[in-house]
Amino acid sequence: MEFGVRFSNYKGRQMIKTTPHKIVILMGILLSPSVFATDINVEFTATVKATTCNITLTGNNVTNDGNNNYTLRIPKMGLDKIANKTTESQADFKLVASGCSSGISWIDTTLTGNASSSSPKLIIPQSGDSSSTTSNIGMGFKKRTTDDATFLKPNSAEKIRWSTDEMQPDKGLEMTVALRETDAGQGVPGNFRALATFNFIYQ
Repeated sequence: MEFGVRFSNYKGRQMIKTTPHKIVILMGILLSPSVFATDINVEFTATVKATTCNITLTGNNVTNDGNNNYTLRIPKMGLDKIANKTTESQADFKLVASGCSSGISWIDTTLTGNASSSSPKLIIPQSGDSSSTTSNIGMGFKKRTTDDATFLKPNSAEKIRWSTDEMQPDKGLEMTVALRETDAGQGVPGNFRALATFNFIYQ
């Protein structure tokens, strides 16, 4: 199962020049007692501008190979974990801003991706992606310790505004990505791959 996230940055309403960074997350998942999925390769391609803020991903289970490639390993789980929305069906991570230009007073984060029609807060695989074999499963992003009602809706004006404390390089924005059924009781096990884009707006 695989899903990914890209980062893009904006200052005000103007797109800014970016530098690519790659973040890879691996999650081993067992979706049913008899069907083992491959490792989830989560491709985070972060585009950041050094003169604004550098955005990195950190977490207790995250490793960095030194070339802006990060790996997060999560134990295998069954489809029942997704259906029951247990902690095994999600992973915590932190977005950390550092080296921000002087005068940056806030950072807003929005999300884009292929949203589910039945659960518009969840991002699902592209219909033409033959590497994804699951059905009725999507991923949602929320601030840590909040419930699913706070999933950041993709392709909308919804945003997360970082607090002054979260903008500090020793703090960060604590997030959770969660796998959920888009239609209750209809999840189909297999390989999952989807792409989300985090957009960062600075002021």
